[in-house]
Formats: sequence, structure tokens, C-alpha cells
Amino acid sequence: MSALRGGGRPHIVLIGAGHAHLYLMRHRRRLAAADMTIVDPGAFWYSGMAAGVLGGTHAPAEVRIDPVRLARRYGLESIRGRLSGLDRSEHKAQLTDGRTLDYDLISLNLGSSAPTLTALSEGPRVWAVKPIAQLIALRHQLTSAYERGEHPALVVVGGGASGVELACNLHSLAVRYAAPAAITLVSSSRKLIPTAPSGARRWLAGYLRRIGVEVRVGMRAVSHHRGGLLIAEEGVTRGQDAMRLLECDHVIHAGGLAPPGALGGLGLTLGSRGLAVHDTLQSVDDPDVFAAGDCAALVEYVLPRLGVYGVRQAPVLLANLEARLHGRPLQRYRPQAQALTILNLGHDQGLAIRGRLWWAGRSSLLWKRWLDERFMARHRY
Repeated sequence: MSALRGGGRPHIVLIGAGHAHLYLMRHRRRLAAADMTIVDPGAFWYSGMAAGVLGGTHAPAEVRIDPVRLARRYGLESIRGRLSGLDRSEHKAQLTDGRTLDYDLISLNLGSSAPTLTALSEGPRVWAVKPIAQLIALRHQLTSAYERGEHPALVVVGGGASGVELACNLHSLAVRYAAPAAITLVSSSRKLIPTAPSGARRWLAGYLRRIGVEVRVGMRAVSHHRGGLLIAEEGVTRGQDAMRLLECDHVIHAGGLAPPGALGGLGLTLGSRGLAVHDTLQSVDDPDVFAAGDCAALVEYVLPRLGVYGVRQAPVLLANLEARLHGRPLQRYRPQAQALTILNLGHDQGLAIRGRLWWAGRSSLLWKRWLDERFMARHRY
């Protein structure tokens, strides 16, 4: 075995409990030559079922995985904490509470963050698609309002898959409580889910009309305002005359994801989408630092932020940590050309898309539920 820093038993530190690190924990025996510690701020919330939690079809406990229990089961040490920096010359990871951890190899699987516009004290309540705990809190707020007979107006910002799912499931939640649904979906693009086949987009537009979700395409969110959200036509810069106020009580931002803030303090090269890594999943600056999932930006590819890529990177990450321990050649990650996406559109409806193929209806949602439940069953102990 290659002693990475010379002498002693190697130590692998995992930062974050995303898809790839859950896989590493389950396959701990492959890395038995090293001690392993996972550092995570709390529970893993499975994003694939987040919209269903908001819509009321899943209980929060159904989408939660406890990394501490997994660590105990597979023989890892677990630490509750957050990464604040790296001393790469000394091979030390620094946590926000002042603790430090020695490491030989370190892997980051931190997911992504969801930016929002600045909230105003007298404006609408502001929420983000991540962390998922925010969606759970929003669900509690809305169900309490519906039970009191109130009918809050909602705006979802973002015309991608996440925004569409949230708008549809917010509608489903209102219907569940027999409440009038006032939901507007705002998209800066002139097409919802622009990468989807044209037939799927037409079907989706018709579905949103049927359930009563108002859609504003080609409009960007400008700022929160007392009483609502200011929007403007994308590309128009005529000042206040171009602004429109959407009156609302809540604004949910799902207009895009960003790298987690912790990456900025590591002294490593960042791309626009995360930590810059080679196709071996190693940092371009340091072969002992690995990253996978949403927080990693491969220099050879530009990938959508979908959980399936983190899942597919996991076996390569495992193999390369093992290879690095033993001084063997590393594998290269090659992303699949097409990835399956299935949207939960509420009301027992789904939309499945893979490349130019698509199919919609209850069968799509049943397929999604089977895939989601299979994933959760692997990790729920």
C-alpha cells in the first residue's frame, strides 16, 4: 500500500452526505485500509422527492436519511459540522467551530445552494428550493393558512424542472385542502424546460392551463417589493416602466442553483458551477482533494445539476480513492449521453423525459415513485 504522507494508517475525510458519499459509506469495506470520517451538518434530504413533500404526498420522514446511523452501521466515524477551510500543506480540514481534522485524502460532496433575491420585512415571505427543510416549513405555513380559511397568493420563480414541479405541487396542496389556488410561475426563458422535446413542452403548457397555474414566460424576477414581486420582461432595460408587480404572499425561488458558499474559502480553483475537477474527480490543484455531485465542476464536461450524475460518479470516486491509497492508476468518469428525468406534477401526474423521448401521465409518476423508493430503501436503516 502507498502511505500517502509516510507512515501510519491513512485517513479519508468525507465532507457532506450527498449521493456519492452515501454510496461510499455503503461500500466502506473497499476502503478498509484507511480510517474514514464523514462530516455533515445534518440529515440528507432526498431532493428527488422534495416536490412530493411540498404537495403533501410524502411525509418529511420518507425523504430523510440519517448519515449518523449509516456511519455507525458501516464503521465510519461521524462528526456534525461544516467545512470552513483547508490547510493543504499540512493536510488539515478546518471546521467552522474551530476543530481540525487530519486527512490523507478528502472528498467533497456538498450539493448546491439556491440563491434568492433579498427579502423585505414588509414584503412577501421568501423561500428557496434548497435546503429542502425550507419546503417543509413552507408546507406547514400553507396548510395552517388553508385550515384558517386563508388563500395566500404564491409565485414560483424558475421555469426549469424544479420550478415546474414546485408550482404543480403547490397547486396540488391547495386542492388537498379544498382551497382556491392562486399560483403564478415566472420564467426568464420564453420556454418552460427549454431542453425538453417540443411535444413535451406543449403537453406541459396545456397541463398547467388545465390545473390553473398562470405562467409568465420571458420575465425575470427583479426584486421583492412591499406587497409582491417586481418582474420585468427579459432583455428590456427601460427602467421602472418595464416593471410589473405580481401581488403575492409567498415567493419560492427555483431559478437556478449555485456552488455552496463553503467552496470559496478553500483556496482551490472554482468553475462557475463548483470546484474544478478533472475526470478522475480530483481537484485541478491537488490530487488528494476529490469532489463529486453538484459541487464539482468537471473541466472536460458541462453537466446539468441532476442527482443521477452524482450517483454515476460514485463508483468512480470509490475506485479512485482506493487506487490513490494503493498507488494504482485512476479511472476516468465518462457521463452518460442522456439522463432520465421524471417530474412529479402533482395530481398523480408525471412527465418523463430522456433525450427526445417523453411520456406523461400516471404511469410516469408510478415509475418515478418506484425509482425513488428503491433509492431510499438502500439507505434507510
